Amino acid sequence: MTNYRHGQMINLIDEMNSPLLAVEPQRCVLVRHRNGECLRCAAVCTTGAISLGEEGIVVSPEKCIGCGTCASACPTGCLTAANPTDEELFGAVEAALAENEGRVAIACERAFAMASGNRMKRDSCDATAPSFVPGKIAGATSDGRPLVGVVCLGRVDESLLVEATARGARSIQLISGPCESCPHRCGGALSDEIIVSAETLLAALGTPSPIDRIRLQHASDTREILRLRPTASAQDDTNAVNAATVADASGDCLSESGYPVVPPTGESQQDSREPQFAHVQADGTLPHFVPERRLRLFNSLKALGTPAAPTVTTRLWGQVTIDTELCRSCRMCTVFCPTGALTRFGAANDAFGVEHRSALCMQCRLCETICPEQAITVAEEVSADEFLSGKKFRFTMQPIGWNPGAEDAIASRMARFIKVDNLQEPQAKVKSFDTAARREYAQAREARRREIREQHRP
Repeated sequence: MTNYRHGQMINLIDEMNSPLLAVEPQRCVLVRHRNGECLRCAAVCTTGAISLGEEGIVVSPEKCIGCGTCASACPTGCLTAANPTDEELFGAVEAALAENEGRVAIACERAFAMASGNRMKRDSCDATAPSFVPGKIAGATSDGRPLVGVVCLGRVDESLLVEATARGARSIQLISGPCESCPHRCGGALSDEIIVSAETLLAALGTPSPIDRIRLQHASDTREILRLRPTASAQDDTNAVNAATVADASGDCLSESGYPVVPPTGESQQDSREPQFAHVQADGTLPHFVPERRLRLFNSLKALGTPAAPTVTTRLWGQVTIDTELCRSCRMCTVFCPTGALTRFGAANDAFGVEHRSALCMQCRLCETICPEQAITVAEEVSADEFLSGKKFRFTMQPIGWNPGAEDAIASRMARFIKVDNLQEPQAKVKSFDTAARREYAQAREARRREIREQHRP
C-alpha cells in the first residue's frame, strides 16, 4: 500500500502497472496539472486498489483483480485494461459473432461462478468455473450463443459495444449476477452507465441497439441460461480465429476514418518504469495523445452513417464554451489540454484566440478546473455534426493587454501591478504612455469581469 499527495501522482499511478493493468502515467489528469480534479478511477475501483482517504490518494496494487473497470472510467487512457486487452476481448467477441450469426453473450465472473454451482467469497471472485478465462469463449448460453467471460461487466465499454454493432452484431447479451450484493458492485453500476451511453450514441445515428442487459438472481436460473459446456472455439483456445480477427479489427479501426488525430510529436512512451514528467513542446504545450479506444469508437460511429439527431449527450466527449468577457486571454487551457482539443490560433490582422474540436475532447474537464477566471464550461451535450465532421469552433479573444514576448514584457507587467507609468530594468525600455494605456485597458477589463460576476451571483 502506498499513500501520496496529489503532487506525487506520477509515482502513485505508476505503481498500478502490472500484467493486469497497463499504465501511462503521463496521461493522468492529476499528473498533467497538480490542480486537476479527476479521480474517476478511484470512484469506480471495485476492490479499493485505488482510493481516496483522509491522507490523500492511496494505491494498493496487491488488491487489483484486473477487472478493467478503472480503464473504462479513465477519460484519457492513462489506465488500459490488460486482462484481457481490448484486442483480445474484441477478438473473442468478433469470433463469437461470426460463429453464431451475429449473436454473442458476455458474462461476468460471478455469473460463471453461479452457473458452476460455486459461491463467491465475500471479497473476491475466485470461485468460478474451470473453463473461465477472461477474454475467451468459455461456453454457450441456453440458446446457443457463444459466451465470453470478463471479470466484471464494467470492463465492457462503449468502444466494444458500438464497434460490434457496426460490424453486424444482431444481439449482444451482457449477463451478470446480482450486482447489488456483489463486492464489486461499482463495476455493475458503471456498466449500466456505459450501456445507456452506448445506446444514446447509437440512437443519435438512427441505429437500433442490439444490447440486452440480463441480471441473474438465483443459481438455478443461472444454470438454465448459462451452460458452461466447451465449444469448438473454447477447445482450441480461440487462437486461430482470434489472431485473424484481432489483426483485422486493429488495422481497420486505426485508419479507416478521418478522425482529427493530433500527431503525438512529444508523447512519452514507457521505455522504463521510472516515470518522468513531460516537457513542453516547441509550441509551448504539453504533449498530446488520443486514447485508442476513442479512435475505435469514433471510427465505428462514422461507419454507422450520418447523425439522426442534432445533438448527443455523452460521457465521452465534451463541448467547450469560453466566456470571452471573463477570459484573460492567457490561453493556458491549450497548454494542458491532453488531446489538443483546445488549440491556439493567430491571424495576420492580430486576431487571436482558442479553437475547440469536440471530436478530440475527452471530457476530462481539466480546462474547466484550472481556468483562473472560471471562464470555461464543458457540456455533455455535443453537436453531432460538429463532432463527427471534426469541425473547429473558434473563440476570438480580447487583446491580452501586454506582449509576453516583447523585450519590455517583465517591466510593463510589473508597472501595471504597482500602478506606475514607468519601471526601468536592464535592457528594458518602457514608454510611459504605452504602460499607461496598457494599465487603463487592464483596469477596464477587470471592471467588466467584476460586473459579470455580480450578475451571476445568486
